[in-house]
Amino acid sequence: MGDIGLYYGEELLRYAFPDPHKFNRQRISSFWEAVQILGLLERREIRVMKPVLASEDLLELFHTKEYIDFVKKMSEIGSGLLDYGDTPAFKGVFEAASYVVGSVVDAVDKVMSGEVGHCFIPVGGLHHARRDRAAGFCVFNDIGVAIVYAKKKYRLNRILYVDIDAHHGDGVFYEFYDDPAVWIADIHEDGRYLYPGTGFREEDGSPQAPKTKLNIPLPPGSTDKEFVEAFKEVEEFARRVEPELIFFQCGADGLEGDPITHLRYTYRAHRHAAEVLHEIAHRFCKGRLVATGGGGYDEKNTAAAWSSVLMAFLGPRWEMPTSPGYML
Repeated sequence: MGDIGLYYGEELLRYAFPDPHKFNRQRISSFWEAVQILGLLERREIRVMKPVLASEDLLELFHTKEYIDFVKKMSEIGSGLLDYGDTPAFKGVFEAASYVVGSVVDAVDKVMSGEVGHCFIPVGGLHHARRDRAAGFCVFNDIGVAIVYAKKKYRLNRILYVDIDAHHGDGVFYEFYDDPAVWIADIHEDGRYLYPGTGFREEDGSPQAPKTKLNIPLPPGSTDKEFVEAFKEVEEFARRVEPELIFFQCGADGLEGDPITHLRYTYRAHRHAAEVLHEIAHRFCKGRLVATGGGGYDEKNTAAAWSSVLMAFLGPRWEMPTSPGYML
């Protein structure tokens, strides 16, 4: 199946906003605790990778220099807002966000070189950040940078981005809306009920990139049943792409009990999506699959959903040695 690179370290944990902000360290720490309880770190296939710091030149592949300089300034000040209210500045936020970007880009290099088959970066998938501004807890768009990097360095023409976060990934979707090399499938809670209020069915790519984008908005209260049915369409879309590289944003905020969304998935939805994409990655692109954590603001849900993704990457025959109560 190939080795799995798991990025974890204090540098990534620093991408967390001060209490009582919902995007906190505990959502990642609980995942790490679950990984240990489940015995995943004992698997020889899983390799813990050190976080990597992105250079400013790397950030400029996607973001404007003016915005990068703004984040640096606010990081030094250590207070104020990076957007209209969701994303506060704190001391060191520039470096923390740069480690997220650097780690995701490093994961691209690792899977493209064949050093590992798949990678998972739990502090990643900051899909609301735009080229010139922060939004929705997202400072730098690690996926946006990584897509541009992969296109430029490896000359890829069929990159697939699948996003199952409860919130529509507007910072990726619209920034690549005109790009025929970037295929995007996004399942999310209907934008009429949830931030950022975007992601509608009729948006399927510009005239320069027709039918390369897929939005599947689900109504509040949707469960695993509705998710699995919707993911059949994602699977058909993905197979049609025959991707050369897959990015998977697996936000855990669609699980029941999340404090800011209204979906009712269980961790089984994430395992299902990861299993399907895992098979497609091996079918079309030598297993090249980079997954990021994304949102999720209930610590039990992030632990369950993201552990399930790792289990799927280990393969369908893998038996879970111990099951925490929230994964029964």
